[in-house]
Amino acid sequence: MSETVSKDLHPLEKTLLNWLSEYGPGSDTEIMAGTGMDEGSYRRALQWLLSRDMALILSSAKTVTVELGPIGSDNLEKGTIPELALLEAVGSGTSSLPEIQKNELFERAQWGSAMGALLKARILKKGPGGLVLNDPSGGVFPAIWSSVYSVISDGEIIHLSELDEKVAAEVSGRAPRRGKSRAEFVINETTSSVVEISAPGREAFENARGRSTIGILTREILASGEWKNGSFRRYQVDIPPSRIHIGRLHPYAMFLDSVREKLQAMGFQEMKGSLAESEFWNCDALFMPQFHPARDIHDAYYLEDGVEVEPPSRELGDKVKAAHENGGKTGGRGWEYTFEWDRSLKAIMRSQGTALSARTLGSNPDIPGKYFGIAKCFRYDQVDATHLPDFFQVEGIVLGEEINMRHLLGLLKLFATEVAGATEYKFVPAYFPFTEPSVELHVKHPTLGWFEMGGAGLFRREVCEPMGIDVPVIAWGLGLDRMALLALGLSDIRDLLNPDLARLREMKSTPEKLLGGEDNA
Repeated sequence: MSETVSKDLHPLEKTLLNWLSEYGPGSDTEIMAGTGMDEGSYRRALQWLLSRDMALILSSAKTVTVELGPIGSDNLEKGTIPELALLEAVGSGTSSLPEIQKNELFERAQWGSAMGALLKARILKKGPGGLVLNDPSGGVFPAIWSSVYSVISDGEIIHLSELDEKVAAEVSGRAPRRGKSRAEFVINETTSSVVEISAPGREAFENARGRSTIGILTREILASGEWKNGSFRRYQVDIPPSRIHIGRLHPYAMFLDSVREKLQAMGFQEMKGSLAESEFWNCDALFMPQFHPARDIHDAYYLEDGVEVEPPSRELGDKVKAAHENGGKTGGRGWEYTFEWDRSLKAIMRSQGTALSARTLGSNPDIPGKYFGIAKCFRYDQVDATHLPDFFQVEGIVLGEEINMRHLLGLLKLFATEVAGATEYKFVPAYFPFTEPSVELHVKHPTLGWFEMGGAGLFRREVCEPMGIDVPVIAWGLGLDRMALLALGLSDIRDLLNPDLARLREMKSTPEKLLGGEDNA
């Protein structure tokens, strides 16, 4: 071991080597207790020694423990969890969830989540008269209280591996990795190591024993003259520095902002709206019949009873109703069925960005006018490389006396080439209840091949006339997530939600290069 290396030992390294030399090997806990070092100082010293082969890790063991999060602590104070309280209520003869939710012991959402968990576990079932107890044992939930909550209340530490398999799975599912401020349980993983001094470490420590090393030249050292006889630590200017990652926006967020800025630069006004929408604006105002399959519960997410969205004026509602039933003043025959006003007011999660266009048409828009919206939408869908159950659409309408399909095809070309950066695209005839003629934009992905980017068309008179619009209106609703696949060089839409920071840093996200077609770098 060279004199230079011995001379270069940090005081923390000397402290750790001294303990290991005299008492080692030892565990992390034993070493910190013996040296008096806090965990941060100990970890730094250990990493320095390991990097220079002066210490060895003989063994490592991971410990996973369970603590109560804020919600869990609140449950402990209340003496129960929502699932057990709900089972007790049903067992006492209360079978209606709205009736149970009147109990302010837990929030409405907690009661709803508890019912969902019990139904999924088949502990409860829905009968003709309401909720029915299907499994009197209560499944895993009594065990959660007895083996987790009760044990923690006694001050004991719970190891996840010691819990029953079903209880451990339920606890893990209720311990989110993010958003711990609203967690029921928090899972902590710690690794404990047994450390030993190595032969080079022992030699370096023996060479440095009794020698005072100066790491920082202070005013006191200069004044006392200690520096004259001191040994100075060596500066290693050839050591590569740690890589520092500066903060930046998410690549997909930058892409969305770039699309917004481009459309605003073209003179479009932005449309905005709530994620919760009524069937009226999401479907009825767009001339989608109430028996349309896309309005089934398997395509749209319906919100629970009691959630309300502000209804349209009755005058507008009557005009839309007439358009559905007999065509109203549109000159058509409508869908020839009995329109249900109560159905029209049901609250759903917005399933298409075109709901923003419907609201804009009903709000006295500028004529001529250009509008766009970047809308978060929700549909029940199987997740794969091109589908997500929640996604962004770029929605837009252009109104004017001279507007026609040629303008629409030109805008779709712009989205394909300048926003998505596609080198190949095509228009395919399509059908939508609210546009005629209708068209789909398809683009070619280098890996996924051809796929649909979205739909567009000329709004039907049955959409425009009830809103008081008597000029042509072109409209489109395109999937921004799918555009981002091309613009960001991805081949799986799920990568847009990837939490891997290393993967996110690899995505091209320079704003000025996101848009601009095939010349993108």
